[in-house]
Amino acid sequence: MKKQSTAKIILVYFFKTIGIMTLLVGVGVLSYYLTMLYLKQTDRVERSATYQHVISVNAGPESSNLIYGYDENDGHITGMILELFDQDSKNISYVTIPAETQIEITPTTYQELLKASPSIPQVVDLYKVPGYFTGDVAYEYGIMALQDAFPVEIGYFTAVPSQKFSLYYEMGAKKENIYNPTDAYLSGMKKCTTKADMDDMLKDLCDEQISDITLSQKLNYSEALSKVVWDNYRIYRLKGTDEEGVFIINSVKSRKLVNKIWESVTYTTPQFEPDGSEVEEVVEEQNIEILNGSAIDGLASSYQKTMQDDGLSVINIGNYTGMKQETTTIYARNVKWAKKNLRKYFPHPKKVEVIGSTTLEEGVDVQIILGVDADA
Repeated sequence: MKKQSTAKIILVYFFKTIGIMTLLVGVGVLSYYLTMLYLKQTDRVERSATYQHVISVNAGPESSNLIYGYDENDGHITGMILELFDQDSKNISYVTIPAETQIEITPTTYQELLKASPSIPQVVDLYKVPGYFTGDVAYEYGIMALQDAFPVEIGYFTAVPSQKFSLYYEMGAKKENIYNPTDAYLSGMKKCTTKADMDDMLKDLCDEQISDITLSQKLNYSEALSKVVWDNYRIYRLKGTDEEGVFIINSVKSRKLVNKIWESVTYTTPQFEPDGSEVEEVVEEQNIEILNGSAIDGLASSYQKTMQDDGLSVINIGNYTGMKQETTTIYARNVKWAKKNLRKYFPHPKKVEVIGSTTLEEGVDVQIILGVDADA
């Protein structure tokens, strides 16, 4: 009996040992599987933590995301869009930044860039900037250069190959020289009506993107993005001038544009009429002359200050030599631009007559003759 009891005890401990070993092996296999699954899900974003950032990465409630399309062969930038998303208003806007933008980098910033790339020129074509640097940080140096000429906060970047970029954004569908989201992209986003849906969408997009924020940071936007009315997005083009194939940023006007976007109330209607007439016309800077025909002292200088504060180019003011004017008249080479951009400055904008003119003095695009009605 005692031998049987001993044998029984040995068998019990043997099977317990086997059971414990099996459990430990199972736990080990499961841990390995979960670890591999975690790495599979996160290796697409871990790269953002593998280098020292040269900008202050900010994925706050106002998302300012510089989206690059890049050529996989030479690394050059083929398209740039500043995506602005306000979680509170649920507004989403896209500002096209021409790839042919040229920037004269300020000495302070230039010294910082030279430390990382001795070959980068001080006057640089923006589309070439990433090519002067190695690794993902190249796109952050692109932000540094851009912010030097365009002083608004850009929180982070997203970069995608040009083939993928063209699936999301198209040039000229609504207005020439302005990117807007493609119908396919909008259709996909519209289907994401819950946070879970949007989480899945952003995870899928992350597979083909480079960014300096993590997937978890991107997912913080899911809830708000799922509530966006995607038909009501807005598109714009950075303010500036095209000169012989080079785009020069107008810093004051561009900053005002972005500030105006951030200050907008919730978009409740689409931006466009069927003909797209609501898209802001892209016109080179207009040189304005203001002549005081009202006989009211200081009126011309007052208008000059107001317009210059808004980024307009008022190159001359003076007194009108003809008879006293009761009403204000604007003579312009580009009547459409003058009506849209100048009438709003006057107390009775609809009464301000805008007349086309091709006889203005050289260097003057607009001549404003102030009347008594201009005195608010």
